[in-house]
Amino acid sequence: MEKGALQQLLSQMSLREKIGQMIQLTGACFDEEAVLTGETGTDQLPEEAVWMAGSVLGMIGGEKIREIQKVYMEKHPHHIPLLFMADVIHGCRTIFPIPLAQACSFHPQLVQEGAAVAAGEASSEGIRASFSPMIDVSKDARWGRIMESFGEDPYLNGVMGTAMLNGYQGDRSGTGTEIAGCLKHFAGYGAVSAGREYNDVEMSQRTFLEQYVRPFRMAMQAKPAMVMTAFTAIDRKPVSANRQLLHQLLRSQLGFEGVVISDWGSIGQLEEQRVATDQKEAARMAADAGVDIDMMSPAYVHWLEELVEEGTVAMEQIDACVWNILKMKNRLGLFEDPFAGIGKSQILSEESRTVAYTLACESCVLLKNDQILPLDQNQKVLWAGPYVDSPQLLSRWAIFGRHSDVNTIEAALKETGAQAECLQGCEMLSQEECRMWQVREPSGASGGIRLEDVAKIQRDDTVVLVLGEHESQSGEAASRAFLDLPAPQQELFEAVAQRTDNLITVIIAGRPLDLRAVTEKSRAVLLAFRPGTMGAKAITSLVYGKENPSGKLAVSIPYCVGQAPVSYWDMTTGHAMSQQETDNRYRSRYMDIPNKPLYSFGYGLSYTQFEISDLRIGKEKAKDDGKVSVWCKVKNIGQRAGAEVVQCYIQTLFAAIVRPEKELIRFQKVFLEPEEEAEVEFSIRVEEFLYYDEKMHLTYTNTPFQILVGNSSECVRTAGVVQF
Repeated sequence: MEKGALQQLLSQMSLREKIGQMIQLTGACFDEEAVLTGETGTDQLPEEAVWMAGSVLGMIGGEKIREIQKVYMEKHPHHIPLLFMADVIHGCRTIFPIPLAQACSFHPQLVQEGAAVAAGEASSEGIRASFSPMIDVSKDARWGRIMESFGEDPYLNGVMGTAMLNGYQGDRSGTGTEIAGCLKHFAGYGAVSAGREYNDVEMSQRTFLEQYVRPFRMAMQAKPAMVMTAFTAIDRKPVSANRQLLHQLLRSQLGFEGVVISDWGSIGQLEEQRVATDQKEAARMAADAGVDIDMMSPAYVHWLEELVEEGTVAMEQIDACVWNILKMKNRLGLFEDPFAGIGKSQILSEESRTVAYTLACESCVLLKNDQILPLDQNQKVLWAGPYVDSPQLLSRWAIFGRHSDVNTIEAALKETGAQAECLQGCEMLSQEECRMWQVREPSGASGGIRLEDVAKIQRDDTVVLVLGEHESQSGEAASRAFLDLPAPQQELFEAVAQRTDNLITVIIAGRPLDLRAVTEKSRAVLLAFRPGTMGAKAITSLVYGKENPSGKLAVSIPYCVGQAPVSYWDMTTGHAMSQQETDNRYRSRYMDIPNKPLYSFGYGLSYTQFEISDLRIGKEKAKDDGKVSVWCKVKNIGQRAGAEVVQCYIQTLFAAIVRPEKELIRFQKVFLEPEEEAEVEFSIRVEEFLYYDEKMHLTYTNTPFQILVGNSSECVRTAGVVQF
């Protein structure tokens, strides 16, 4: 629809129609099979409000949505199409690794391909908008939603969020198979205090702007259709009522032109947060802040019309919100074809499975390998653990994924012809853990290990234990105070570790876990952050060497939960700990554990070895074209083809304010055959060195920055120093 026609449509709409566009309801209002991802509340909606609402979430099914759309448009005074949205977080029907895992691939083009597949499947099922990517910087393993983020680093979140947006929203040549992406949660939600879901956020303005807003600033180049407000407050002001954040920062400074949507019920929760006296006041505050769509709260639907009629909320505010929504629907081509995309993409196609498999392989991180991996498929190997015969390789956010589409590790082993015997060993969770995590207990659950399985293991046997969290133990509303394996799995691990000297442990989880004992007693450890539909094939391919591990940690693995939150870019401090002062207690240190995490950001092993050499920078070039160039060479000096992630960091050597220890600023994944060498060049814009000085002015003047290059945040060397 042309801009003029769209403006005319807006001018013809009644106030009730306009407010309807600003209301999002759960699909349960239209279909009892719709997925609920939050509390529904108790307020009864009038039928007119249901059939006037502009968008719906949580529904899937092309023909079902087609029929609802037909009825809705017939009832709507101006026949404006309904927009169906859903939590397509890491795939629709084909489930890819969780976003935290995808970040470990350090392969943004592959992440973009996965998002494009998800968009095709979602649009084919009638869904035209996704509530992702989530680019909340997340370094606290206690927080369940860390699985939904791209990890602890601001730059990596920005790169991967941009890639996912491009995959969702990319041009499909008028096929209607693209979907609207939604950056979330603006902003700071990943820093909830104590890692407790929905808790407060306390941080300095510099940290907020430099670390937590940075991914959103980067992702604006992809022109996101939507931005979702965080449940939390920044500087004690809830985001859904924060006009300074949503207008001055998001729209004016970052240049966002799309739709601002609340998180589930967050406008109504302004009353619960005691900043609004009632739901009417909550509606006024959110509308004034610039929240275009109220997702599943009673505020807009019950009170916004009255607020406009009494003059408390100006019609101009309503028109601005509705204009944003109409533009989004128009951008998706809904006015020309409300059914575009339905049935046009194959579900769980060979192509989608191939992308999911490749991404799962590249997302797994080899943490330890004491000359035991890869295995020979002709040698006898015992595979044990509750994940060996379980299809639960998805996540709580794979709401449309089906376990029936997931191969088990046992089935994948049979397909390879490997000489493997599979033992379950124990249940996934104890009976008490099932009650705690609201998981239905399996029939015959014993709560302990199966002694007959353990008894089969001999000292010389090679055993692959596949252990980890249950799907329910990570995601929204899944904060944890302890990061241990479930109780029966801990018992199984200890029993097996006592019986064999050749233990390989595969960990499947939605967050970093406490892996001290696993690392100490295993000869090899492979970490698979919830790998998705093709996870079993990926894990077996990596263990037997059909694929070479190339994943790098997107989040530090803490030594224990007492370190959380921990990040490589924590601020520099006085009384710094050094290797030469291990006996000096008057340092910034723990007395009972190391300062450094068990495994640091950017770390990951391969079945081959790489050499990074000839580091250098182009200092003078920055004065000519506003860029700093960094070069190095990387060579595969091993016997297998593989991939290395070359990482470039900057370190502020001196500034008037305290700065992070180091910051990732570029990376590149390089695929090399044995003995092959490649030159890597990083081009860094001068403005990327900007930081906030003591007066909160952006600067880099007279500040020396050291350029570091390596293959992890802990393993870097100096390429040079640049100063502007």
